[in-house]
Amino acid sequence: MYNSDMPNRAELPTTKQLVRSTFIALGVAVALLVTVILPAEYAIDPTGVGRVMGLTEMGEIKEQLAQEAAEDRAVSEVVTVVASAENEPVTDEPELITPQQESTVETVPVWKDKIMVSLKPGQGAEVKLVMEKGQTAQFEWIAKGGPVNYDTHGDGNGNSISYEKGRFP
Repeated sequence: MYNSDMPNRAELPTTKQLVRSTFIALGVAVALLVTVILPAEYAIDPTGVGRVMGLTEMGEIKEQLAQEAAEDRAVSEVVTVVASAENEPVTDEPELITPQQESTVETVPVWKDKIMVSLKPGQGAEVKLVMEKGQTAQFEWIAKGGPVNYDTHGDGNGNSISYEKGRFP
């Protein structure tokens, strides 16, 4: 039933040998954790070995992807909240506008444009819109062929504001 004979007591390792082997294994595990696993998984490189081996860059990419995934979840949660707010019942009471309010209502011409941009993997493009202070813009876009990272932001007069970042779809 057995392919080998049972070892006798003299062939078994002593307690001292087992403890020594355990501490050696623990030391190797800690060394691998600090030099390989932390840089590759979490971009933490206390020794600098991970940067030399290219593992820290891999960890940075993983951290960036995790952050983008968290932003995607946050965006989808926001969309869910907005959708539930839009489904609230609407009252049948009309909104009354006084003649003074009617004269202050401005009709602004609507400008429409269509731009088609083809991107290769890893490639980016920026679409700019020049606006005056107080103007608003509405836009809609479609991505075909895979997900696209986006960052809607505004810059002007030395100021910068980020509106939304995420991945579509």
